[in-house]
Amino acid sequence: MGWDQVATILITVVLAVLTGTIYNNRRIDDIHRRLDDLRADMNARFAQAETHMNTRFAQVETQLRELRQEMKEEMRETRSLLQEVLKARTP
Repeated sequence: MGWDQVATILITVVLAVLTGTIYNNRRIDDIHRRLDDLRADMNARFAQAETHMNTRFAQVETQLRELRQEMKEEMRETRSLLQEVLKARTP
């Protein structure tokens, strides 16, 4: 085996390794891009869910405020009725 054959084999191996490395780097970049796309999609979904939850919490707070106001009014009415009953019973 002469130096010509060794150089040919060595150049072929180096080119094969170089081609494989470049190809794998491209595939790794594709994976990184895909992961970035998935991350962006998840962030968008979380933001949408957060907006929906904030809206829902605001609705619940409004309903609770209304119920609290209604209960206060009911308590006032009940108190005034009890006071009237007590006044009517005392001579």
